[in-house]
Amino acid sequence: MAIDADVKDLLKRVSRSMYLSLSVLPEPVRDAMGLGYLFCRAADTIADTRLVPLEKRRKTLDEFGAAFDGGATVKASLAEGFARHQASRSERELLERLGDCVALWKRFPQQERVLLRRVVDGVVEGMRMDLSLFGGDSVETLTAFPDAETLDSYCHYIGGEPGRFWTDLCLLRLPELKHLNSGKLRKQGIALGKGLQITNILRDISKDLRIGRCYLPQPELKGAGLSPKDLLDPDCVARLRPVLRKWLGWGLEHLESGAEYVRALDGLRLRAAVAWPLLLSLKTLAMVAKSPDLLKVEARVKMSRGQVYGLIAATPWTLSSNARFQRRYNRTRRELTAALS
Repeated sequence: MAIDADVKDLLKRVSRSMYLSLSVLPEPVRDAMGLGYLFCRAADTIADTRLVPLEKRRKTLDEFGAAFDGGATVKASLAEGFARHQASRSERELLERLGDCVALWKRFPQQERVLLRRVVDGVVEGMRMDLSLFGGDSVETLTAFPDAETLDSYCHYIGGEPGRFWTDLCLLRLPELKHLNSGKLRKQGIALGKGLQITNILRDISKDLRIGRCYLPQPELKGAGLSPKDLLDPDCVARLRPVLRKWLGWGLEHLESGAEYVRALDGLRLRAAVAWPLLLSLKTLAMVAKSPDLLKVEARVKMSRGQVYGLIAATPWTLSSNARFQRRYNRTRRELTAALS
């Protein structure tokens, strides 16, 4: 099942850096993976459209999920209440065409439809957590996650379920993976997804605080003598270090499973599609660990374009053997562990 050329163009414009990984995927999984990304991105956009009241966002997420059960189309609701609020033209078009994407999903083979439906359910559940656990969209309603288990669950829904989807789709459509232990690979894919998600959370902490969201657990902040609103002061970063150190280590632990995942895969294209986000995430965690300005909203931690392109350019050499990949991975891992200690 191939997605339409205009949907591919929309995917390229919406996915930006993720499109690099999607574009190198083997052809048998590329279209379903791309459609899955569009669905996950749409759920995120619905949840984050702050000009729309919280209750309407919750209702629209429910409508989106119901569309995969034959429910009413979400197109009219999105075009009227959400698409017009998007500053990005591509985000606006994604919401306007979400009904078309659901119709496209119905044309995929049954096994792929099941996998796509599952990843939508998982990501939508994570978005529901955002809308239910955080009571508003500003510093006046700033709230922290209630405990570590909630943060773990959130990372599972937002990152782990896409990691499961990615893995199950590859196991389904790529015969060269048939010799692998599917259960082990699936666990590694889920762990990698969770590691990528905690990276996003730690990197974006200052931005999220300004929209009322602190994903770090309240009891851990309290143990460090901090409240969520204290984190609005950039000078509190030193006091936050013990909490950051725990979750940076948690992220590293999950990315270690991702490195094992890469080593198990065959084929340069598939290895690159997994290794790129893994290595970028590991480097970002190292930058978070070392940043004295993490809580400054104007000083977002981000790899330079040159660093990203350098990583990509080295792909044929780095990923042509497990030994060279592991050496590349270990260099950044040492950078992170040194910062943690």
